Amino acid sequence: MILSLLLSLAGAAQDTTEFTSKPGRAGRYSLVAYFNAGGSYYSANRGAPAYLQPSLRRVNPLATVRVLWHPDRQLKAGLESGFMTFYSYGLKDSLGKKGRVSLDAVPVLLVWSMSVTDHLNIFAGSGAYFLTTHLDYEGKSKASRLAMGWMAAASYIWPLGKNAGLGTEFKWMYASGTSSGVLALQVQYVWKFAHW
Repeated sequence: MILSLLLSLAGAAQDTTEFTSKPGRAGRYSLVAYFNAGGSYYSANRGAPAYLQPSLRRVNPLATVRVLWHPDRQLKAGLESGFMTFYSYGLKDSLGKKGRVSLDAVPVLLVWSMSVTDHLNIFAGSGAYFLTTHLDYEGKSKASRLAMGWMAAASYIWPLGKNAGLGTEFKWMYASGTSSGVLALQVQYVWKFAHW
């Protein structure tokens, strides 16, 4: 009876362990998914010529998913992808005809991460941005290209249990082929979905 009571107390103590990005004991590994959604701010002034009377929409939605391998060491690695809009312009020509131009991207990045504290993390990554320019002006057209780029981010995660957390992430994403970059603020859900 005493043994079963001790085992149940040990199990209860284990269940209340809070999620942390810090390495666990030696030989423990896990896969962790980071689901991010929020908004981005396009800071450059590039775009359409002034005679088209462009109206720049600087704030756009941004959603990303990151899967990292958490080993029993500080350095973690994985992949990140998602969907984002760098910028969107409303246009009007001298005859009053309206149009719209936007630059969307799907990033595929190799990401590295380190834990600064139990809940504060930094991320850096590089890879490809699959860019698509959409033009809606007297018909619709689009053009695609590949650009290399990178990202840097920091997040703070509040534990929701031993395998999940809720956080916020501040991020810079940049595609070098078009010199387009955004600052982003995202809400983050973190889920440790596998461990061994």
